[in-house]
Amino acid sequence: MSSLIMDDLIMEYDLCDYSVIDASTGVQQLSLKSAETKMVELALSQSPLSSPGVGDSPISDTESPDSFAVISHSNSLNSEYILSCRKQQNSNIQNLRNIEIFAQPQSTQRPCYASDFSDKPPRYIRGVRKELNGKTYKHPAVRIPDTYFNSNRIFYIRVTLTTVELEDGRRYIHPNSLEIVNRGSRSEVLSYSKGILYRITGNDVDSNEIMIFDNLVAIKCKQRQLEDYGDLISFQTGKRCPNTAAKTPKQMIADYQLQKSQLAFSVFERVGQGQWQHIETIFSDVMQEEKEGQNMRTISAKSVFYDKFRSTNKTSDVNQWEFVQGTGENGWGTGQKQYYTVNVDKNARCENGRVIIEARKENYKGCEYTSARLRSKQSFRYGRFEIRAKLPSIKGTWSSFVLRPAVHTYGHAMWPDNGEINLMSHLGRDPTTIRSSVCTKSSNPLQNNTPFNTTKILDATIHFKTYTLIWSPDEIEMFVRLNDGDKDDRRILIWEKQDRDWQFWPFDQEFHLEIFLAVGGDDAGNEIDDHQFPERLEIEYVRFKPMGEDED
Repeated sequence: MSSLIMDDLIMEYDLCDYSVIDASTGVQQLSLKSAETKMVELALSQSPLSSPGVGDSPISDTESPDSFAVISHSNSLNSEYILSCRKQQNSNIQNLRNIEIFAQPQSTQRPCYASDFSDKPPRYIRGVRKELNGKTYKHPAVRIPDTYFNSNRIFYIRVTLTTVELEDGRRYIHPNSLEIVNRGSRSEVLSYSKGILYRITGNDVDSNEIMIFDNLVAIKCKQRQLEDYGDLISFQTGKRCPNTAAKTPKQMIADYQLQKSQLAFSVFERVGQGQWQHIETIFSDVMQEEKEGQNMRTISAKSVFYDKFRSTNKTSDVNQWEFVQGTGENGWGTGQKQYYTVNVDKNARCENGRVIIEARKENYKGCEYTSARLRSKQSFRYGRFEIRAKLPSIKGTWSSFVLRPAVHTYGHAMWPDNGEINLMSHLGRDPTTIRSSVCTKSSNPLQNNTPFNTTKILDATIHFKTYTLIWSPDEIEMFVRLNDGDKDDRRILIWEKQDRDWQFWPFDQEFHLEIFLAVGGDDAGNEIDDHQFPERLEIEYVRFKPMGEDED
């Protein structure tokens, strides 16, 4: 027999072997099989899952399971429903201490989209980095008193993504869905459309009595999806609230501040078959949605690097840069054929609100070509770069936006031991391909194992595109925005620290940005369209916004 409580109403029925499947993803969440009829607590798919309320009875009497369905069983479903009335059991909660949030989520979170899962790693909800007793926490985490896992009583913690509390005191389930991508070694995890339910056991809490939520993903509900979403669902009651659907998605986003969200952590005790006692609910700090490619706000003149190249004077708007001159060692290590000059008339200049780096076919100091390589005078660590540029198309050219270390910190060699971040690399012989990569001591061209990825852009040499680097203490992500009107950028590469040492992650130091246009060599190739020179790399702006103090 199995019991399903709806407030004071109990529905009892028999089930044979069955599997519970998450209907939204097709992933099997729970499988119970037995030769005999077993007591199956199907109420887990209803309580406290079906209602996110925080009252004594977290179970809705009107909602059916909205994400789980019994879709297979070894014998035909032969159930006899017996209706009876029974009050919920009371639970002694006097001796339970409160949970508390140990690591808050970061104040800004980049959205994840359902389409990302087909070809991109999941973008987890990140936490404010904290350390305790030699352990590092970089995801949301809650301190769980030992009374919750050192007893014979059974407790669960439910995580729900909610809107912020509005002026009228109401709070709603957020239209963005909260998903768990990988349950790892968790004792018991159930996912449904309004949140994630975790069993609290000693195996799920570390030696600091901290429970880490390191695999949560908030999936963005796009504006066109909001049109079909309908009325919002109350967090307090779990029921849909009439007249909360706005006339337009933009109005709904504004009225209910949907660019913001919070995590609600609710503790329940299972006091009987299908019977639950709510203990407490606490809310995280507010998370602000950071759109991919959104314009960066000015923080201060010192912290924000912003070069728009608006001056009509050829040199005044390049004064944040220094010219790197010469041929480097062995043609910058790859046999390049150009000489980098400091000539602001020919090779690097401001023109019509853009900086032009121009490669020319001319003999100069023993080289067949001239060009320019600019290095930022300012160095950077952790933040967001945006570079808007139009790339050259001539065969034999190589244009790049690369960050190189400001000082020699690690290992014996400056390169590759101290790292390199290649936001954008483009070869004229393959004009529709953009490549992003990183170099480290353990992964580099010398080892033939450079971490890289490419994407196709058909008009990168015809129209301006925006290339974005997001750099945090834990990961590096590189993107390109295909069209100005796009709301989502295309991610090219992600490189994660994953608690590895400097040989994998030397990116905790300051780097300079370099922008160059090279000719020939091992990368660009020595089949060069000489008759099409001069060729240019055009840059409309370079922006850098540092990571906020709460994200560091």
